[in-house]
Amino acid sequence: MLRIWLLSLLLLSTYLSAYDTFYPSRLKNITETQAPDALSLFGYSSSEVRALYLNRHTAGPSTPQFKHALNIIARTPMNALVIDMKNVKGDLSYPSALPEVRRTRASRHATLRDIHRYARELKERGIYLIARIAVFKDKRQALAYPSRAVHRPGGGIWRDRHSEMWVDPFDPKARAYTLAIAEEVARLGFDEINFDYIRFPAHRGLRYDRPDTRANRVVAIDSFLQEAENRLHPLGVKVSVDVFGYVLWNPGDLQIGQVLEKMARHVDYICPMLYPSGFYRGSVTFSNPAAHPYEIVRISLRKGIARGVSPSKFRPWLQAFRDYAFSRHQYKEHEIAAQIRAAEKLGASGWLLWNPSSRFPYVNRRLFTLVGDSSAENPSQVAYTPRRRSAKRSKKHQGNRHRKTHSVREKAPSHPSHPLDILRTN
Repeated sequence: MLRIWLLSLLLLSTYLSAYDTFYPSRLKNITETQAPDALSLFGYSSSEVRALYLNRHTAGPSTPQFKHALNIIARTPMNALVIDMKNVKGDLSYPSALPEVRRTRASRHATLRDIHRYARELKERGIYLIARIAVFKDKRQALAYPSRAVHRPGGGIWRDRHSEMWVDPFDPKARAYTLAIAEEVARLGFDEINFDYIRFPAHRGLRYDRPDTRANRVVAIDSFLQEAENRLHPLGVKVSVDVFGYVLWNPGDLQIGQVLEKMARHVDYICPMLYPSGFYRGSVTFSNPAAHPYEIVRISLRKGIARGVSPSKFRPWLQAFRDYAFSRHQYKEHEIAAQIRAAEKLGASGWLLWNPSSRFPYVNRRLFTLVGDSSAENPSQVAYTPRRRSAKRSKKHQGNRHRKTHSVREKAPSHPSHPLDILRTN
């Protein structure tokens, strides 16, 4: 009995300690160290959004990533956070009061229990809050409501290569489910709703409620955004959408329903994912696109602007993670600064930094000093080096017991057979 009592006391003290890291004393110490000249020193205005991404596991007030993000905002011109509120599994970061969400148990593992106070405390510190909501990639909803799921041609719920499920973009109830969540989140105090996975799966031959034609796909995405606009703008929040970088290059719908001009009509900001590592070798004339972060962002945005979309409509996602396709080198201050400089020179309304682990060790004052230096436009001095995989792994995947032991050089991505093969995460 004594052991249980001591364990309970220890858990309570741990909880209170974690709670105090954000409410309110320790955060107060962080904000008191904020440099008042951070904006003027680097020539920024407070109206431009410069955001860090926090996933649902790192957004909690006791995590090292959250504390580091606040310190970055306190000491640099960064002024915003993109926080996962509904991720690709359909999990919510907050306890929802919606009846359908309770059935899906999407809030079962909510990491932000006191979401009202969480949002209020951040906004009191002048931080612009963006709620990221994954739309049609939603395993929770697909499992709870199988009739809404995307199905295989022969029946049964389809799973992508990550074993995740999608809901049918044509299904009215599937659409209403996420729109209700977006509306609920907007009322929590967020400044902006950011829709991700606002598209069809990049996979052919799936079964939907309607024929999988270009016209039907485009109408489905367009009508969803129109309804989102009608429901969210009256609540005083902005609306933004994430799109593949290739959407700026391709006038079609890339077989996923995303057409730049159509989507831009209903949202405040278009957020193309302009990660240099996501471009094919030779697709933008560079054998190693990851070594040309400035040019990749500059050329992509120019193509989007040339299609009649205002520069101020763009707020691109930029790469703040290790290059996974070419040289495998870490994107540090130079590479991140190059992307930022390109976005700002083209007149974008700010930018968002993506790191899937929400770790940003290279976002610092030196980074912003480099943004103001024309040398940031130079290519990264990293040569293309194909990735290597061990012979043991090769045997496992290829089932060849007699393969000799040696390193295998993987080829760089070449021209895709499908427009989205380069980014095929389904």
